[in-house]
Amino acid sequence: MISQVDQADYYWGPVTSTIDWCEENYTVSPYLAEFFNTITNLGFVFFSLFGIYNTLKNGFSGTFIIAYLGVMLVGFGSWCFHMTLQYEMQLLDELPMIYVASIMVWHTFIADPNSKIGYKLPLTLAVYSGIVTYSYILINNPVFHQVSYAILVFTVVFRAIFLVRKVPSTYTYEKPQLTRVLWISAFGFILAFVLWNIDNQFCPSLREWRHSVSLITGSISELHGWWHIGTGLGVYYFIVFCEWVNPILRSSSQRYRLHWLGPLCYLRPVVKKD
Repeated sequence: MISQVDQADYYWGPVTSTIDWCEENYTVSPYLAEFFNTITNLGFVFFSLFGIYNTLKNGFSGTFIIAYLGVMLVGFGSWCFHMTLQYEMQLLDELPMIYVASIMVWHTFIADPNSKIGYKLPLTLAVYSGIVTYSYILINNPVFHQVSYAILVFTVVFRAIFLVRKVPSTYTYEKPQLTRVLWISAFGFILAFVLWNIDNQFCPSLREWRHSVSLITGSISELHGWWHIGTGLGVYYFIVFCEWVNPILRSSSQRYRLHWLGPLCYLRPVVKKD
């Protein structure tokens, strides 16, 4: 059973964010407004640390570490937001999503050696992020943020498809595996998006069911938390995709194989036999 807490007793004060999610507030901990929506952000941190470890082990470009650190920033901001439900923390959650998505767009271009972007694309993305940040603070409408984020996501999707098609057919192992990783990444985002919408549209029913079962059983239906895990995995897979497609399109002599540790994939160089 879930017991409700009056706003006057909220540790971080009354809710000032423009969104208050389906998870009922301060029902588990007096210090975490949305307990399950908060702790599921640890996935962003864990996936990123694992990715940084493999990036360093494989000697990949430091730009991928920047991408993983960006994902960690999203997790940190989301943790602060769901922990407090304060508007300032909401911005710390939502705006880094724009910045990290911009980094992913950048990666889909620098992976292509024929792309002549120079400084123009990073500058354009920085200006775009700045405009979105300034406008969102003024407009204060979550739909504006969602549309701005969706534009970047669609750009990443189309660029990723373009990159896969550029992989030569002679890479008989790599090309289908790259496609597989990309599909798994997309599935993570799509499933997370579906759960996010169910959480929004059927919140009264979900809350009613949670009140009829134990806290642990009811936590399964905290679908916004599953959104965190799904998007965290999705972006992790996509960075691995970028790490792999980059040396292939640059005709590097070093080949890589895909390995799995539970739900997480990672790359290891193929050792050449004398």
